[in-house]
Amino acid sequence: MVTLRFVPAILIATLALACKGKPPDPQKEPKEDGVDVKLAPKALEAAHLTTASPRSIARRASVSAAGKVDFVPSRVARVGPPIAGRVGTIPVVVGQKVGRGTVLVTLESVEVGRARGDFLAAKTRLEQTKAEVERENRLLAGGATSERAVLVAQTDQAQAQAQLRAAEDRLSTLGLGASANGQSVSLVAPIAGTVLQVNARMGQPVGPTDTLVVVGETEQVWLGVDVYERDVGKVHVGDEVRVSSIAFPGRVFEGKVDQLGSVIDPDRHVLDARIVLPNQDGALKPGMTASARILGEAAGDGGVALVVPRHAIQTVDGAPFVFVQREPGKYEMRPVERGTELDDDVEILRGLVLKDVIVVDGSFILKSEALKAQMGAND
Repeated sequence: MVTLRFVPAILIATLALACKGKPPDPQKEPKEDGVDVKLAPKALEAAHLTTASPRSIARRASVSAAGKVDFVPSRVARVGPPIAGRVGTIPVVVGQKVGRGTVLVTLESVEVGRARGDFLAAKTRLEQTKAEVERENRLLAGGATSERAVLVAQTDQAQAQAQLRAAEDRLSTLGLGASANGQSVSLVAPIAGTVLQVNARMGQPVGPTDTLVVVGETEQVWLGVDVYERDVGKVHVGDEVRVSSIAFPGRVFEGKVDQLGSVIDPDRHVLDARIVLPNQDGALKPGMTASARILGEAAGDGGVALVVPRHAIQTVDGAPFVFVQREPGKYEMRPVERGTELDDDVEILRGLVLKDVIVVDGSFILKSEALKAQMGAND
């Protein structure tokens, strides 16, 4: 039987270390209670962390709805030909600012030539009847004709005047002046604005049902949404609205409820609502889908919500948490329970109190440090 006293001393020391595990690292500081991340002064300065306390705000009822962005009808014009023709020139391009009366498209049309011919014929006919009335009046003064002949001449003149007015009206309908010539007609902008669409192509045959150019203003747009019947009582004209779009993640557009429908759709059980949105930079495009959160009045019972900025919250494996500052350079990872998202803020149901100081900007840096420390502990 071999006893330990016959085993070399170096082997005994090795076995002892194996039984006790890895020797402690003399360079590693012991972990403080309640501190998950610790930054040295230089690292803290480089991190540029920003801290703040949670805020308490009045709890407000809200209704979520989705819809589509559209033009304000009085601020858009769809310009098309009043007659059949062929596109001659297109002197504008998309994005161009135009004033009222600016030529958008010129057309060549046989019908225009016919309308001008009718006008010239009516004008000539009127001149002839005027001359005939003057002649009959001279003859009547000399006793060489009758009053009946004068009356007939005057009737012919009245008919010629009516025909000329009809021909002038026809030219006006086509957007032409009485002095215009040829078979071309110009389509002009009825309002000032921006050219939003140009559907015309050189030489294209077009008719009265075609829209060739769209001119409008998009500095203000409408968002039409459907409010479910169960939420109708929570929505009122004048309510504030926060709108978001997948085209602009993180951006919130502010507007107001401008109009509510008067009839519930019996099949879908929704009420139409119209939201007016300022759109000075033109970011919201007609036809774009968007989501709206309609805010009601603050709760009358004094209810409040504790909120923090959305970017203060980090997640690990889907679990949300924030970094609570114990003192500058020392931070605790505090699990929290999220509530409703309120614009750029998130309601915190559990995990924080008003007096806590949390990291608002730069929390992702602390998350990275915490993950590195965890990986090191697992080695």
